[in-house]
Amino acid sequence: MKLTTTFYHRVLVFVVLLLATGCGTITPVSNPTSITPQFTQLVSDANDLASTVGQTFTPLPSATPNQTQIVQSDNISSTVSVAQTSASQFPHICKDSYYQPGYSPDGLWLVQLCYSENDHDLIMTLSSRETQVLWKLLYQKYIPKMDFVPDGGMSVVHWSNDGRYAYFNSFLGGDGGECFVSGWDSGAGLFRLDLQTGSVTALLPQNNTFWWYGFSFSPTDRRLVYGARARDLKILDITTGQLKNIFPKNDFSEGGGYVWSQDGLEFVYSTVTYADQGERNNYSLRLVDTRSGSERILLESSDTCFSTISWTEDNILTVEKNYGESLLEFNLNSNTIISEIATRP
Repeated sequence: MKLTTTFYHRVLVFVVLLLATGCGTITPVSNPTSITPQFTQLVSDANDLASTVGQTFTPLPSATPNQTQIVQSDNISSTVSVAQTSASQFPHICKDSYYQPGYSPDGLWLVQLCYSENDHDLIMTLSSRETQVLWKLLYQKYIPKMDFVPDGGMSVVHWSNDGRYAYFNSFLGGDGGECFVSGWDSGAGLFRLDLQTGSVTALLPQNNTFWWYGFSFSPTDRRLVYGARARDLKILDITTGQLKNIFPKNDFSEGGGYVWSQDGLEFVYSTVTYADQGERNNYSLRLVDTRSGSERILLESSDTCFSTISWTEDNILTVEKNYGESLLEFNLNSNTIISEIATRP
């Protein structure tokens, strides 16, 4: 049963996707040494995740500026490039980072992943250039309990638009996957780090009942779509805690490749259905309305894998077929393919 192939491909790409959009500074601390964040798990029973996550999730505070919100530094622009930011300006405990360090787009935060001899564990650190604080996250604290330490890691998959939170996932090692594998939309768990206080909240807790979640944040920070093995998808309203079911047109084995409309009210995603022996017998591209939870199938094929690249303001989707075999444009207003260009022989 191929339930883990999409997830396991992430090990090659998660660790280089340590940055997303937005960030800020935090309340200064007197000691710049590492601090292990306080951890709070929202859901204790993963089997009951679907019915409890919306009830137990604490809604985010309003985006209206207030005294507790992270304030952008006066001497750094939000458009500062990563290349202009030097790692030497940040506190760090990783002597040999496994991968090239990642930065927030405004250059205020550094993210590193390395093995800590002191902790006997893989760690991910987030450090502030301005306040010199450093948050340290221990890998084994954020993965399912096992008798051995598996290959894998952690990565920042989303920064809140107001700069207060860094969302990170934990993942287990492996390879493989469908063409819609995108590298930042799955994991063994999903967590929210408060950059001001260092408290960590489990949105999708690590568990022993399945290997991975599929998930994606809307560009407005309002909604999170998630599902165990990227199935039975649900939409969490992050500002209110309200949970809504998505009603699929038909069943499938695996999904992913979420791309949102700019207003965060709709998204598209790709699916695959496996027959006996793991053979693929159906691919589809689907559109979901987050307000109603309704879904419609845009494209279907028995042998063509779909991966959405972009969604423009005029409701044109650019879709890649079969790992770059061709690119097509799909008009959501007319529900038709308007062009297709072969990208390789």
